[in-house]
Amino acid sequence: MKKFFYLICLYSIILGFAACDKEKVPEKELGSIYGCVTDFATGEPVQNANVQLRPSGETTLTGYDGMYEFLDIQDGNYSITVSKAEYTDLIDDYVISVKNGRRMRRDVQIEKIPTYIRFTDMMGKDISTLDFGDNSSVNMLSFNIYNNGTVKINCQVVESCDWITSVSPGSCSINPGQNTMISVQIDRAKLASGENVTKLYITSNNGSNVINVRAISSSGNPPSVQISPAEVLSETSVKCTGQVLDNNGGTISDCGFCYSKTTQPTISDQVAKLGPKSGTFSYTITNLQSGTTYYIRAYATSNLGTGYSSVVSVSTTTGLPTCGETSITNLDPTTARGQSSAYSSGSGRITEKGFCWSASHTPTINDSKVSCGSGDGAISGYLSSLQPSTTYRVRSYAKSEYGTAYGEELIFTSLSGLATVTTSSARLSGDEIITGGTVKDNAGTVVIDRGVCYGASQNPNLSWNFEHTYDGDGTGSFTSRIPKPSNRGYIYIRAYATTKYGTSYGDQVSLYVQ
Repeated sequence: MKKFFYLICLYSIILGFAACDKEKVPEKELGSIYGCVTDFATGEPVQNANVQLRPSGETTLTGYDGMYEFLDIQDGNYSITVSKAEYTDLIDDYVISVKNGRRMRRDVQIEKIPTYIRFTDMMGKDISTLDFGDNSSVNMLSFNIYNNGTVKINCQVVESCDWITSVSPGSCSINPGQNTMISVQIDRAKLASGENVTKLYITSNNGSNVINVRAISSSGNPPSVQISPAEVLSETSVKCTGQVLDNNGGTISDCGFCYSKTTQPTISDQVAKLGPKSGTFSYTITNLQSGTTYYIRAYATSNLGTGYSSVVSVSTTTGLPTCGETSITNLDPTTARGQSSAYSSGSGRITEKGFCWSASHTPTINDSKVSCGSGDGAISGYLSSLQPSTTYRVRSYAKSEYGTAYGEELIFTSLSGLATVTTSSARLSGDEIITGGTVKDNAGTVVIDRGVCYGASQNPNLSWNFEHTYDGDGTGSFTSRIPKPSNRGYIYIRAYATTKYGTSYGDQVSLYVQ
């Protein structure tokens, strides 16, 4: 009995040690996935976008800086889906692989749903601002809502501003390709000192848009500002310089640059805020679209309103390479050599260059082409598998990350492959007629046979009813000897030359035989 009790105690101690060892096994570390959601067109962070993790279904919202994060993620493969009102849903197929508790990043861009509502002035020109200015006699202005879509839209105009007294009509229906005039009336007595800016929201069943309404109170003047010509730095960035000329008695709270693709940008458009400044200030605007014209104004805001400079326009470069002229040298009936050049623009490095050609239309890289390397400089390559005696159109091309550029089109005709041959005069010498010919041009190929055809009928050739001689191959002159015919009359003679592309003939000569 004592021995049995001893064994039970020993077994309990062993189980205790095992339990302790089990408690010491560390838990597996969990990972995380984070990233930034930005606007495809502007590059700006997108706030309050809904991000869903697949396949778990967990969701979160982006912050003011566009950032999101999923914590405590088990090891595995994941993807995300991003959605937000006024944006196209993004189903991202990129696989985010979490291993060993690592923190993984995935940044994405989402695109705004295109609007079908445009605003124009009474002359039909696109506008983004209805500007009453500082003329105290101007209290009513009008603009047009234009339906740029393909279906009828039902619009409502929404405003919430005490100095706008009426908007007429407040709702309307517009057929595709048509417009409706909207009249806006303001009460200048309710304007604050300096510049006043508000928005009219136009909502519809086929997109929405917003137009700025601006008016200046004559009770005070905003700062006076000027701008220098903008400097293009790259395909996506420009440097701007402005200057505050006079604060006009106000206290400046902010300076900077506003810019847009329309002609009168305001601080309601895209803006680079630099804070309070005096004198000269500058800023480099980035994340612009390549090959696009922008309109830019410097501004300064004080307690008396916002003053704007005049507008400067600037066009960013396309980033596409530049291709030089093309020259073609025919080598044989099926091959030609092309020569040209290509040079990159800005940061758009050339990744591929060469020639493309077609017999029926202006060629692209989807037609016949030859790749001749990458980088700046000369392009040299061979156009192969051509058809003899065929007219082709050829262009040089160069590709970069911004797209494909082409040189000017050149039209050329491939070689025929038929030799050029002349016939020598004929003379009688005893029982033989001495004649021959000269092969002057082999048309870029090999003359495999030459001689003369002869007979009592005109235009002799290599058909069965004429005789002919074989007098070697290649170019140059040759002599042919024909037996004197037994019958009296004319004999007609033509030299010939044969290549793999066919037989060509010289001019006909004749000799009367007694």
